[in-house]
Amino acid sequence: MHRSAEIIVTPRLILRSLASADIQVLYDHVLSDAAVMAAALFGGPMSFSQSIRFIDRSFDNGSGKRGLGVLVERDTQQVVGFAGLLQCAALGKPDFELGFVLRRSAWGRGYATEIGRGQLHYGFHVLGLPRILALASPKNNASIAVLKKIGMDFHSNVLDAQRGDRLVYAARRPL
Repeated sequence: MHRSAEIIVTPRLILRSLASADIQVLYDHVLSDAAVMAAALFGGPMSFSQSIRFIDRSFDNGSGKRGLGVLVERDTQQVVGFAGLLQCAALGKPDFELGFVLRRSAWGRGYATEIGRGQLHYGFHVLGLPRILALASPKNNASIAVLKKIGMDFHSNVLDAQRGDRLVYAARRPL
């Protein structure tokens, strides 16, 4: 596996590409945790083999541009979750969706807001995207509050074939 590269740096967090050692940590503290995964992705915890398939399919694998990355605290280098921009066709056009999933010990610390703002800045000012979406489970009140706080507006409801009912939030690149 490649040497991990920093993708987004915020005051307290670094979003970086995946390193081999991250896989077990992500599985133990995020992907296998029923409480964490209840309103994320497919609505439930993943087995280890499902986690590996998800990571292989969704993480940036060193490109450093698009895909998920590992979210770590700058001060401690502790893995606190994952985030990133994934291709998304929820509205029938090629868009990118921002996302973040945090381990329970990172909840309530403002990390979702911080990395959400970082992803918007990166998507608009580094990648030059015209619009960024976010899809949230209607049950995920914490994520919905974060999306509103970072300036995303409710767009519509969609039924995603794999993820079920989702609320779509959107932000446009500032002029």
